[in-house]
Amino acid sequence: MLGSPVGGGTGSAITRRAMILGAGGIALSASLIGCTPGRPVDVIRASPTTPRSWVRTSWSRDPFAMGSYSYLAPSDLGERARTVLAEPRGRLVFAGEATSSSAPATTHGALQSGTDAARVIISDRDSGEAVLVVGAGFAGLGAARALVKAGFEVIVVEARDRVGGRASTIELDGYPIDLGPSWIHGITGNPMTEVAKQSGTRIVAFDYENSVGGDDAAEIEADRLFDLARKADHPYTRPLSEFVAPNQSPQQQWAITEAIGHEFGADPDELAIAALDEGDELRGGDALLIGGYRNLVNTLAGGLDVRLGWEVAEIIDDGFAVLVRSRTGAEFRAAAAVVTLPVGVLASGSVAFSPPLPDPKRAALAALPSGLLDKLWLSFDDVFWNPDVDIINFIDPVNPGLWAQWVNGYRAFGTPTLLGFNSSRVARTVAGWSDDKVVASAQSALRSMHVA
Repeated sequence: MLGSPVGGGTGSAITRRAMILGAGGIALSASLIGCTPGRPVDVIRASPTTPRSWVRTSWSRDPFAMGSYSYLAPSDLGERARTVLAEPRGRLVFAGEATSSSAPATTHGALQSGTDAARVIISDRDSGEAVLVVGAGFAGLGAARALVKAGFEVIVVEARDRVGGRASTIELDGYPIDLGPSWIHGITGNPMTEVAKQSGTRIVAFDYENSVGGDDAAEIEADRLFDLARKADHPYTRPLSEFVAPNQSPQQQWAITEAIGHEFGADPDELAIAALDEGDELRGGDALLIGGYRNLVNTLAGGLDVRLGWEVAEIIDDGFAVLVRSRTGAEFRAAAAVVTLPVGVLASGSVAFSPPLPDPKRAALAALPSGLLDKLWLSFDDVFWNPDVDIINFIDPVNPGLWAQWVNGYRAFGTPTLLGFNSSRVARTVAGWSDDKVVASAQSALRSMHVA
């Protein structure tokens, strides 16, 4: 997440994961001291108005995503699931955020996985051969650029009518907003930082500690829970829920949702304990992109041969070549292919493989389900909330996981917008609601945070 010029002050910031999973339970508890619960007057300063525009996501119902990003479920494979999923099979090489052991569920993890997949083909094939890339998200674009640079003939096929995959920037009342990924996580040494700079995109540091609402005691208790869980035996096969006591208070339920649901897109009973320590350390803090991810996507896609609206139905590896067939019967043949389909799509079977995916890959997919984090962007005429905070927390006494956290678009982008989140099971429930019900529910949450 960034650009030219790069926003200052990011070096001392922390990433979301560092705050949530600070070693020894120090980072979270120290950062939350002083956040006093039960002060709604500091959260919503005036009576909430009706949004003039809004947009919601429903990634679980998107046929080309079927979820937001992968998480590590309890299994015998553990973290090896990602390397097993990434292993080449014949002339097929697999890439995507789910195959990244160093940075799963991130845009830079996806980008790096594509570059890594390209290296496999470059080492095995002859320059000048034709290679197909399935998917024009960050993994696919990263693979295609590396292959083109190495002299291969590359065609990228993409089911959507745009490049970017789950990275999608649109306009809301003239403001660019991201429907998919919004942050660059850990900007120091992050390849996405360099892409943002090349694209001329400016970044703004995001401070997770600059928040209001919530309950500091519940968050500190959640941090203690995570610290205990990380010391447990058999962390790959045991769910985190083993360390979550039943009959939790609304405050405790909210803290788990904010820390686990919004980080992994999963609930504690779905998440392996080992997921808490996945990936390399993210350094330099997190940042949001001024103008969204679209400039980065367009920079990476520039000069590539991308065929949009090309929905893959079948991928065939006959041992001599790879044949990729579309829903309309169109075909491309190449010496090799990079497959970057999201795990939700791979697991659904909507794309047929011949020969079928082997058992180890199916086991890896079962160990790497697609989590869910959905967004609701609201645009207003006026800023009626605290304009100086990055995050607004909300504890619904009836459903503590509903609208548990909001991002203040005014502080980040200077726009009168709020971004609300729902994750995991709550998000799957909300996905079935009508648009009117979703917006009314969000408005009810905002009204609950205001004290006249």
